Amino acid sequence: MFTAILAAIFGAGGDVTNKHLLGRLKLPHKEYLPFIFAFLSIVSLLVVRINFFFSPQALSFWNIILLIVMIATAATWNVMTAKSLETEPLHEYESIILMSPLVTVVLAAIFLPAERNFSVFIAAVIASGALMFARYRHEHFEVTKTARQTFFAVVLIAIESVIITHLLHYYSPALLYFIRCTVITVVFFIKFKPDFRALQAKPIVKGLALDSLFGTGVMVLKYYAFRSLGLMETTIILLLSPLLTYAASYYYFGERRLFRRDLICAVVVMGCIIYALVAK
Repeated sequence: MFTAILAAIFGAGGDVTNKHLLGRLKLPHKEYLPFIFAFLSIVSLLVVRINFFFSPQALSFWNIILLIVMIATAATWNVMTAKSLETEPLHEYESIILMSPLVTVVLAAIFLPAERNFSVFIAAVIASGALMFARYRHEHFEVTKTARQTFFAVVLIAIESVIITHLLHYYSPALLYFIRCTVITVVFFIKFKPDFRALQAKPIVKGLALDSLFGTGVMVLKYYAFRSLGLMETTIILLLSPLLTYAASYYYFGERRLFRRDLICAVVVMGCIIYALVAK
C-alpha cells in the first residue's frame, strides 16, 4: 500500500511539472515527448540495476505481441495527453482524464478475474464519480478535437494498465518500464525529429530532469503496486493523486474556481479509499 501512496504523490508532482513545461515554458509536445522519454529511459535504467527480473516466458509469441501492443498504446496516449496539457488548463484536462480510474476498474473486473472484489469495485466507482463531478462544468464537455483525443487516451490508459498487470509476471517493474520508455524514445525521435537547441534553456533541462524523476517514480511504484496489491486496489489508492494535483493547481497555477466541490470530493474519495482498504 505504501508504494501506491508514494506513486500518488509522484503522480501529482508529474502532472504539475508537465503543465509547467507544456503550459508555462511553452515547450512544444513534439520536443517535449522525445526528450522526456529519453530522460525517463536514463533514470529507469539506473533503477533496473536495483531490481532485475526477466522470465524466459516473456519471449513467448503472445507475450511479445502484448508487449508491442502495450508500447504502442502507451506512445499513443502520451501524445494525446501531451497535446491536451499543452493547450488546456490543468483542471479542464483533469475533468476528462479523471475518467481513467473508472474505466480501469471496469476493465479489471472484466478481464482479470482475480481482481473481482465487489467492495473495492463499488468504492472505486463512487470515488471516480466524485472526482468527475467535482470538475464537471458544461463547457468542459464540448466535443472538441482535444476533448475527443483525451477521452480516447482515457481508454488507452486503462487498456495499458490491464496489459501491464499481465506482463509483470515475466518482468521486474523497473525492467518493463525501461523497455517501454526506450522503445518509445526511439519512435518519438524518428517521428518528431526534435530540435536539440531547446535543451540550451536551463529551465527546460531542469524541468525535464524533475519530470523524469517524478515519471519514473510514479510508474515504477505503480507497477510494484499492481504486482503486490492488484490493479483495482492500486487504482483506488492512486485517486489521491488528482486531489494533490488540485491543491497544486490552486496555489501554483491560480486555478481556484471549484474549491467547495473539491473539498467535498476529497472527503468522499478519502472515505472510499479507507472503506476499500478495510472491507477488502
